[in-house]
Amino acid sequence: MLRAVTVFDILFAMDGFLNGDMKGKVVIVTGANAGIGKATARQLADRGATVVLACRSKERGEAALGELSCVDGRCFDLMRLDLADLDSVRAFAAAFTEKYGRLDALVNNAGILGRHRELTRQGFELTFGVNYLGAFLLTMLLLPLLEKSRQGRVVMMTSIAHGWGDVRFDDLNFTRGYNRFAAYGHSKLCNLLFTRALAEKLRTRGSRVTVNAVHPGIVATDIVVNRTNDRFRWVASLMKILFMTSDEGAKTSVFLACEPALERVSGEYFYRCKIEPSSEASKNLASANRLYDVSLKLCGLDDPLKS
Repeated sequence: MLRAVTVFDILFAMDGFLNGDMKGKVVIVTGANAGIGKATARQLADRGATVVLACRSKERGEAALGELSCVDGRCFDLMRLDLADLDSVRAFAAAFTEKYGRLDALVNNAGILGRHRELTRQGFELTFGVNYLGAFLLTMLLLPLLEKSRQGRVVMMTSIAHGWGDVRFDDLNFTRGYNRFAAYGHSKLCNLLFTRALAEKLRTRGSRVTVNAVHPGIVATDIVVNRTNDRFRWVASLMKILFMTSDEGAKTSVFLACEPALERVSGEYFYRCKIEPSSEASKNLASANRLYDVSLKLCGLDDPLKS
């Protein structure tokens, strides 16, 4: 059964629906070699931005770079980033800072849906480590560059799955009762809580940097595909019939990165370019601040926002 197309779907797919000239701006998109990330990178480049594709796989990153660069006028760079390794995150941030010295927008797009409980290089549960903790560290390390921008922006990828539970402060690494969908929803809730906490801290210190979270919608991507043996490729093919395209899913991330009207909007949860309600757990500022403090400790990072 084909998904019904609404008037909003048609408007949402139109390039003119989004405003924002990105000429002269530098943007990082993580996980930009496929799916929503690649579509986000393409749309931002078409608005004039220099887009750094932050990818774990050198081969897939180079393939995406070749495809995206086939249109004259687009400006891309490829840099390696493995969010499952906090040392790689630190190396990326240092290399980017040395090469560019400025950053206008960071789109924390990369994410995984784990199949079995695995660990990152530093021993964190993989879904938590990639979807949240790596993005947390990357954002904190790049904040000084974002604050140099006229109006730096951070986009955090979350999901409607954030509403499936609460933060497991007693077992962030899912050592008990692992379920891949629960772990995925947990990581997305962490992203939304980090958005709330960071927005409040930046607002308190008078920073121009904004941070917002996005649920891209139910998008047909390859997140369900096992890259090792190509299992569940048929599921990804079926999704393309039933759900949103990557280009449609990227629209809200692009909107948050470049829409002029959002200069003073921060700490919100967006879906289809509009602020939407989120779960009660995601609004708990005490939990958000607790997660922020715990994350600093897990990363071995001093709080750069502490006065």
